[in-house]
Amino acid sequence: MSIQIIEREPTAAPRKSGIGAAMAGGKRGDGTTRPRQKDDWYPTPAEVTQALLGVLDVDGPVWEPCCGDGSLAEVIANAGHEVVGTDLVDRGYGMGHGKDFDVTRAKRLLAPNVITNPPFNIAAEIIEHLMGLNPDMMALLLKSTYWHAAERTPLFNRYPPSRIISLTWRVDFLNLKRPTMEVSWFVWEKDHKGPTTYELVGRPGGPKRRRGRPKGY
Repeated sequence: MSIQIIEREPTAAPRKSGIGAAMAGGKRGDGTTRPRQKDDWYPTPAEVTQALLGVLDVDGPVWEPCCGDGSLAEVIANAGHEVVGTDLVDRGYGMGHGKDFDVTRAKRLLAPNVITNPPFNIAAEIIEHLMGLNPDMMALLLKSTYWHAAERTPLFNRYPPSRIISLTWRVDFLNLKRPTMEVSWFVWEKDHKGPTTYELVGRPGGPKRRRGRPKGY
């Protein structure tokens, strides 16, 4: 497999108005690890979705199958896209909840495109199941090191992403001020042919990175 590396700044997306203790921000002030959130649910900060939409063309309605409180879905909707939100657990947002809306057992896609921040402990199961339903495009937010685990190699070989879009900042999912986890958007596109591309995307509205000069120069 060959990988093409691209570095780019996100463009601002037009607006109308579950991943583990480390992904949530990681550690308490005393350095100990925080317990995992119930159901591996970590609300997605708006800037994370905005960064994706700034570099990804979305054509058609979007299904957010792990919608939680709507943090991710609302950003997509505010960018002008039709969104269908569902979740196994009802957190006050979405059009359907409960076992009939378990994404790992879905019999059909509720929209041609899927964008979600899945519970980390079932991410592989979600990838396997949804790719079998043949979405036009699917984007999942996962740890940047997700594919480094040997047991996921067969899954990668079956369904290699078309794009890996890595965020160049650490995301503070629970506003704990101590983020420790790097995350990336993994994108699958139905008509993609060729190698997986690896891209870096900066924080929306953030300062551009400056290159340092080695000491002594």
